[in-house]
Amino acid sequence: KALSRSYLSALRCSSFLQPSSGAVLHCSSSTKMSPLPVLNLHLQRTNPTLFSKQLVKACHEIGFFLLEHDLPNSICERALSETRLFFQKPLEQKMSIYYGHEPSFRGYMPMGVENTEGKTDGREQIEYAAEYGKWKNSSGSCNHNGEEHFYHRLRVAENPWPDTIQPSLRPAINDYVNGVLSIGDQLRDALCLGMGIDPSHLSDSMFRKTSGDEQEPNFWSMKLVSYPPPVKTTNNSASDTEYGVGAHADSNFLTMILQDAKNSGLQVQTIDGQWIDVPPTPANVLICNIGELAQIFSGGYLMATPHRVLRPQDSRISLPVFYNPKLDHVMESMVNPEELIWNRQGQNQWLRKENTLMGSVGENSFKSLARSHAEVFKRHHGDLHILGDGRIQLKKNT
Repeated sequence: KALSRSYLSALRCSSFLQPSSGAVLHCSSSTKMSPLPVLNLHLQRTNPTLFSKQLVKACHEIGFFLLEHDLPNSICERALSETRLFFQKPLEQKMSIYYGHEPSFRGYMPMGVENTEGKTDGREQIEYAAEYGKWKNSSGSCNHNGEEHFYHRLRVAENPWPDTIQPSLRPAINDYVNGVLSIGDQLRDALCLGMGIDPSHLSDSMFRKTSGDEQEPNFWSMKLVSYPPPVKTTNNSASDTEYGVGAHADSNFLTMILQDAKNSGLQVQTIDGQWIDVPPTPANVLICNIGELAQIFSGGYLMATPHRVLRPQDSRISLPVFYNPKLDHVMESMVNPEELIWNRQGQNQWLRKENTLMGSVGENSFKSLARSHAEVFKRHHGDLHILGDGRIQLKKNT
């Protein structure tokens, strides 16, 4: 439900990124020269209205921003260190949690098994997602034929941790994810406030708002990613792909990324089609971006921005967390975008040729996984067929 028209009128008249008297953005030296907007989460507590205006402006105009946060540095540095340690292990040890054994796309993925737009990604990674506990076998909602939704397969498995070879990884990543998801809650509410939506009116069927297992969790996921540098040939040219991951837009609601402080390679495409470099960022900064579900939520006012990753000169670690509503929720626009000021004109960005934006959290999430992991999709989901635009259908002969 929208707030008053007087609030929206005040919102239109604001200069979003200009701090009011006494409101200072404390930028680190590494973010002062950033081509992206830089926000400070501390302002969300001291001046939530101003922070929400800054946030919505950034997400409307470019869809990316840097966020100086207040998670303990020890949690972030430990997550990066433990991730780096895992990827330094022999391949046979990493393969002990290989993702191909299960249908839910969780576990270790070696180089060469993931693709973006049909092109192999130059990275290895672990993928984890929300664990459902007592909810994993709950029938939940059904489709129009009374059959359980195919995307419920994503909640059955547990996360495969390498406890036998690195027991310290699990607590380090869990602490990091829990902290980042809390930040995601704050950003979600600030986005609502900045677009005239009362955050308290978000339904329990959309987002879980309590801790513990009394409610089904939100469908978050995350990656532990290692981008090795390209291997040089005798003529000093790159022998493999120059991209860690090719151009794409995220299918989720909101992405928050912790990365190495020395290497980046992440590039963001502006509305005029230019690719700009995101600088290396310290542990107290998260790179954040809007996904397709937030674009639907805002009636297109917020932008799921194309981005890509170039292979670094030195190895790079990245820890993206993909924040989402509940798996069964179907996202709809909660604002009238005509009541908001549009500063984004004449977009000239990369777009996937065939890509249906699905409001169903489960369907849009499964779309992304099925496209990126064709072999696992074929092995474990042979009763399903993915159409060119990303929609998933049950095969007629099953």
